[in-house]
Amino acid sequence: MNKAKILLVFVIAVALIGCASKTIKSGREFDVAKIGNIHKGVTTSDELARLLGQPYIKSVQSADVVAWNYFWKKGTATTTRGADGPVVTSQGAKRTLEVLIRNGVVVDYNYRDDPFWNEQLKGSQ
Repeated sequence: MNKAKILLVFVIAVALIGCASKTIKSGREFDVAKIGNIHKGVTTSDELARLLGQPYIKSVQSADVVAWNYFWKKGTATTTRGADGPVVTSQGAKRTLEVLIRNGVVVDYNYRDDPFWNEQLKGSQ
């Protein structure tokens, strides 16, 4: 059973007994403000590690190319009792930085900061 299903079951169970909130985090936080200090063709992998820390995932693409992936996700679900039954409000954010390194130097990177989960579900009695 994946985390989303487990969270949904938990939230529904809590809704039956009152108000509650549950937060789930995954990945590793990194300082988004420092991304502007990454320079293609200049920043080395050692400098990148000092700047943002170690990535969440490293994957070897070839003998001289490696991809570093920084990833962080946080989701919160809150259950309250509404006039017509339980109300579940969920929201979350996801940050992903993918960095391509060739021969120890950053050649490209892509940063995304997206909401991944924003909804409100209303039950009935």
